Amino acid sequence: MRKLIFMSVLVTLSVLLVACGSVATPVDTSSSGQVNIKMETNPTPAMKGDIELIFTLTDASGALIEGAKVDVSAEHPAMAGMGMGGQATEQGAGKYSIKANFSDPGDWVLTVSVQNGELDYEEEIELSIQ
Repeated sequence: MRKLIFMSVLVTLSVLLVACGSVATPVDTSSSGQVNIKMETNPTPAMKGDIELIFTLTDASGALIEGAKVDVSAEHPAMAGMGMGGQATEQGAGKYSIKANFSDPGDWVLTVSVQNGELDYEEEIELSIQ
């Protein structure tokens, strides 16, 4: 008798879980809002002191993004209050650069904001300073 009750409860719970489950909706990654950011540093590897950060921006189809406003901010999560920011300068061919001074080594988090017409995109990039 207990087996029958246990099996009935198990089947009922299984049916309820399946009925309450949701189906994942696919995300369109080919939308015009998608931005691919490739970052380089000068010098490489990135070292404590003055560094140039160079970003190459492309859209989802691989086309270069030109004429955008690119804001960059950097924070050192291990040291509260340590951060910096500014606007990158367009270099042409989808490249944007900004000079920064990283006063301490460690792991930094960069936030790159890209705006161009209706495009409004933001991405966090981790940067290790030696």
